Amino acid sequence: MGLSPSTLFHLTSKSGLKGILKDNFKIKYCFEKLSHNEKNLEMAIPMVSFCDIKISEITEHIGKYGSYGIGLSKEWASEKGLNPLLYLTDESDFSNVLISSIRKFAQIKTENVEDRYNLTNIFRYIKVYESDLTRKGKTLKNYRFADEREWRYTPKMRANKKFKDWLLPNEYDTPEKKRIENTKLANERLYFNANQILYIIVKKESEINEIINYIKTVKGKNYTMEEVDRLTTRILSCERILNDF
Repeated sequence: MGLSPSTLFHLTSKSGLKGILKDNFKIKYCFEKLSHNEKNLEMAIPMVSFCDIKISEITEHIGKYGSYGIGLSKEWASEKGLNPLLYLTDESDFSNVLISSIRKFAQIKTENVEDRYNLTNIFRYIKVYESDLTRKGKTLKNYRFADEREWRYTPKMRANKKFKDWLLPNEYDTPEKKRIENTKLANERLYFNANQILYIIVKKESEINEIINYIKTVKGKNYTMEEVDRLTTRILSCERILNDF
């Protein structure tokens, strides 16, 4: 048995959890900023993010991302092409070499589409080790992103698609621009089946029956009764996690 958990968690709101149970994961653009030597590399990337954490560590993250969530197996993650992020510190030699190489490559004129895809794809799996985190109007100073051990899904790069692989800040800096660009991702999904769900997280014990009934309603035609019954045993509340783990 390895030291890391066998489950990846995606934390969200109550409505977000219901949406995932009904329609699988919808892909949305998320804004990322990589600060390096007082220079910022900024872009919005289409993705779904997960935390590689133990169930006992969930409570450390719910305040930032939501008290509801779903945990899926790492076997599922590997099959779907998810990958853990590479975290960069500002002053390390490795960070300097990597960022410098990417910047130099970006200046090279090439007609090779695959080369351009490879360049952009590196950006999609990089994150700062530590920086300020702003959520719900509040800023946490010197937040250590590496503690989340993030895994990320991004749609495969391909030609002739309706959406962009990444957006510059001026393409995603207003609510209307965000709405328009995310609408282009409406048909993109990250799918899972009942057997790949290891945990369903709700905020309170009193909400468990509500989620059970919701699963029966939205998945009754897609999952067998045996699968639905098994899922009901995998629902945990944050209240119980706080007390028992």
